[in-house]
This record gives sequence, structure tokens and C-alpha cells, in this order.
Amino acid sequence: MGQIIRCPLVGTPCMKEIIIQDKTFFLAEAEKPEDDRKRRIQAINESIGDGYEIRSALDEKGINAFTCKICEMIQTCAYGIADITSNNPNVLFELGIMIALGKATLILLRKDQEIGLKLPSDLNAIEVIPFTEYIDTIDQLRAIVPKLPPPISPPSPIKDLEKIQPQFAEEIRGMEANIVREFKSSIEEAKLDTISLREEKKEIPAELSERIAKLEEMLKELAGLGFTTDAKTAFLRGNYYYNQGKYSEALASYDWSLQLKLDHIGTLNNLGNTYFKLERYEEALDDFNHALELKPDDPDILNNRGLTFSNLQRHEDALADFNRALELRPDDPTSLHNRGFTYGKLERHEEALADFNRALELRPDDHDTLYSRGAVYYKLKKYEQALANVNRFLELRPDNPDALNSRGLTYYELRRYDEALTDYDRSLELRPDDPDTLNNRGITYSYLQRYDDALADYSRALQLKPDDAGTLYNLACLFSLWGKVDEALDNLEKAIKGDEKYREMAKTDKDFDNIRDNPHFKKLMESD
Repeated sequence: MGQIIRCPLVGTPCMKEIIIQDKTFFLAEAEKPEDDRKRRIQAINESIGDGYEIRSALDEKGINAFTCKICEMIQTCAYGIADITSNNPNVLFELGIMIALGKATLILLRKDQEIGLKLPSDLNAIEVIPFTEYIDTIDQLRAIVPKLPPPISPPSPIKDLEKIQPQFAEEIRGMEANIVREFKSSIEEAKLDTISLREEKKEIPAELSERIAKLEEMLKELAGLGFTTDAKTAFLRGNYYYNQGKYSEALASYDWSLQLKLDHIGTLNNLGNTYFKLERYEEALDDFNHALELKPDDPDILNNRGLTFSNLQRHEDALADFNRALELRPDDPTSLHNRGFTYGKLERHEEALADFNRALELRPDDHDTLYSRGAVYYKLKKYEQALANVNRFLELRPDNPDALNSRGLTYYELRRYDEALTDYDRSLELRPDDPDTLNNRGITYSYLQRYDDALADYSRALQLKPDDAGTLYNLACLFSLWGKVDEALDNLEKAIKGDEKYREMAKTDKDFDNIRDNPHFKKLMESD
């Protein structure tokens, strides 16, 4: 029987030790309909008898790195059963793993669907059990299960070597211990033993970075020889992958670390950070909640959960977490920034500015806070103050496309159009296919009556984000100013269909003064 050598989730060697558990079946099944599931479980339990255990992915709700865990479950079970009646993609994925492992597997399939099933003729480990009702499977399973071959443990080269060359195997084990030791010390030297959600990628000296990369490759090769990874090494490998932006690999490492060291607060926090980076906010929230159950008054985890709440548009919950973090650690610039950002989302701009001002007193060159304060000033139409903040940000981060786009918007409001265009041009050099910046530059071109240039930008933005109501509205404004009435009305109608707010905007938008008396325009201004 085989073992997964390369993880189907991230493509790296599996770091887990797989031990086959006798008399266990992995059941690949669909969750619904629920009545079918109850009948299926009842029939299987009645047919295979006492002493056997049935394991299903559906019983593992709430686990981390779900695919990784399910793969491990399949590998550790002696046999497999797959009910493919509904052609559920998760069931077919799990069946594929069982087949790849050469695991003795039984397929359940309703008789009226048999005609659509095509299996390669050489899959001897697969037996199909047709049925009309699940009760029909009982006698068939009773006859087949006793004849299933005994499971064979997956190969472990290092263990096999110990039997024939114990001294050589011991030398290899010593080499493995040295590699692990050097990897841990190198990670600590690179200051990757901790990570932060707000922190950008840590820059590591080239020589140290190259050394860590080589050691990581060695750890992968050692996994192929049958070596497993201890909890701390798995945690540090997760941090290494996280810093590289390889978040799926980080998840697999943190998951293994957590299995070896249950309820480890640091691992739960880092799992939450990784899910956050993957924009899987509900899963991030689960991990932060679990971590805070274990350590309720950790200001860092409270900040991380607050940011997650914010991305889930749960701003009041976010505010509660940031308030609690500041009770625990007053005058923390990170918590002040995060609370100020949340105040901004809640349109409580003066409170936002108070937090940003205090944060910048404590940490004057914090680029995130400068950017956020500038955004609040912009919303308050205090454009000179907004410009001062974004200028300072760009002194610290000269080639940030978002900041260049924001400064372009500010220059536009200050009627400094040439400077706005310069910033949009530079932003698009750094990020050519950003539809927001293309729209902003198009608006500036349109104001300067460079209609052909504006049309080119809007057209490109629509290619990148088809049917975007905002871009269609901008096109309608452009064509109205350009005197192209039919095109203006056509795009305005599409924009309103995409978002009703554009009907209200058009009622007072001066760009449509040219066509305001047009009957079609008047009709578009009428609510449905």
C-alpha cells in the first residue's frame, strides 16, 4: 500500500508519519440528502460488524487545513468505501486519493446510475456494489469485507535501512538531527520565529536566505526518507512559508504542528493570520476565537481578530476588540491605528483622526497610519492635509501603486491635473491592469477634454472588470460631454441596471446637462 509522497494540496513532501489502523474504513460520502446519509451509515454498520470503525470527513467539522487532514485520515484507514451516487466532487476527490494509494476500496452506486460509471479494467482493488436501497448493500458487504486483503503499512526507507544497515541508518539520523538544529537556529537568526499580521515580508540577508532555502529543501528530502517533523520545526517551517507568501504550504505546516501540540496558542494565531492572508476570514475567525478562549487577554490576538471582524464588515465587533486591546496595552500604536481605521469605516472621522494622531506621536513614520490618516482627511475634503500625509507615505514607500493612485485623486480634487496624471501613469507602470486607477485617469482625461485617451482607459477597465457599473457610468459621462448622445444613454442605462445608485447620481451630475432634456434620459431618471 502506498503513501502520499507529495501533498496534493501544496505539492511538497508530506511531513506526517502514517500508521495504518487495522479494521478502519474511510467513508467518502455526500452530506446531503441527510436521510440517505443516515440509511447509508446504518447499512454499513450493520454489515461490517463490531470491531470496525467508520471514519468520514463529514464528522470532522471545524478542523484546520481541512484537505490536509482528510488526506491523512484516508491514508491511516485500512480500507475505503465511496458512495458516488450523487457524483459529489468531494467524494470523487477522496476516491481518487484512495485509488492512488492502492487502497482496497468498495464503491456504492445506485443501479440506475451504473451505465454512467466507467472504471479502468486494471483497478483490481476496486469493487462496485450496486443497490436500489441502502438496505440492499448489507448482504453484499457482509460477503466482501471478510475477503479484503490485510492492509500493508506504507514504506519507510529509514526504517527499512535500520534492519539491514543499522549503523548507516544511525549516521543518517544524526545528519537529520543536525539539519533540523541548523534550520531552527537559522530561522531564529532571520527573526522568523515570530510573525505579525500587519508586518510586511521580512528582508533576510542573501546568504542567510540561501542557507534557509537549502535547509528547507533538505527537510523535504528527509520527509521522503520517512522522517517526520516535530511540532516546533513544523511551526517554524510554517513561519518560513508565511514570510515567502506561500500560504497553502504554511497552512499544512501549522496544521501538523497543531496536531502534535494541541491548543498551542502561537500556532492557532499563525493559522488565523494565514487564513486572513488567503482572505478566508471565517476560518481565520475560528482560529482567533480558539486562541482567545485559551488566552483571553492577549492584545495581539485581539488585534488580529479585530482586523478579521473588520474584513467581515463586523465593525462594531472589531471596535470592541481594539478597545479591549488598548485597555490591556494603552498607547499601543498598532491598536490605535486599527481602532482609528475602524472608526473611519463607521464614519466617525474625528475619533479616527484622534487615534491616528496619537499613534503617529508614538510612531511618527508608521506608513500605514499616515496612509489611513490621509484617507480620512480626503473623506473630510481636507485635501491639503490629505496630500501632506500621502506625500510622507511616499517618501517612505516611493513605489506604492495604491498611494500613487490616492495622491492622484487628491491632486485632481486640488485641480492639479498634470500632477494627478503623472501619479496615475506611475501607478499603472507598477500595476498596469488596475481598473480603479484606469478609471481615475480616465476621469482626469475626460475633464481635460482628452476624450480619446479617456475612452481608451475606460475600455481597458471594462476588459479587466466586465459590466462594472462604475466604469459604465464614467463612460456615460464621457459620451455625454463628447456629444455622443446614444452611447451616453446606452451606457447610463447599463450602469443603472448594475447599481441603482447611479440613477440618483445622474439626476444632479453636471456631465449630463447636455442630454438632460432628452426623453430617454428623463425616462431613465424615473424609478421603476
